[in-house]
Amino acid sequence: MLKWKIGFVFYCCLIFYVSSLSPQDLPDEPSSLPDKALHFIEYCLMGLLGWGAFGRGTAGFPWALFAFCACFGIADECWQDWLDRSRSPDVWDAAMDAAGAFCGLLVSMVFWKR
Repeated sequence: MLKWKIGFVFYCCLIFYVSSLSPQDLPDEPSSLPDKALHFIEYCLMGLLGWGAFGRGTAGFPWALFAFCACFGIADECWQDWLDRSRSPDVWDAAMDAAGAFCGLLVSMVFWKR
């Protein structure tokens, strides 16, 4: 279980690192997916890693993990605003972060063998 926790912490750091980059440092077109879909996928993966690190063996939906992921998404958007590198926070990005985390946790609960 330690490897999942290390992976989860590493992934959280990676999200903050990428958020710290200026728009010029980011690829012009990272994929053919819209920005909101990328946020959804990014936090869906965070939900999966969070479940692997902390959620297995718990009964019911892991609301604390969901709250952490959602708050992390909000903090990530605030981080972009605080750095002032021509990147602006977007409430809809934070909403897609929370939706992705919820789906990642839900999929993990349903399909992960306990």
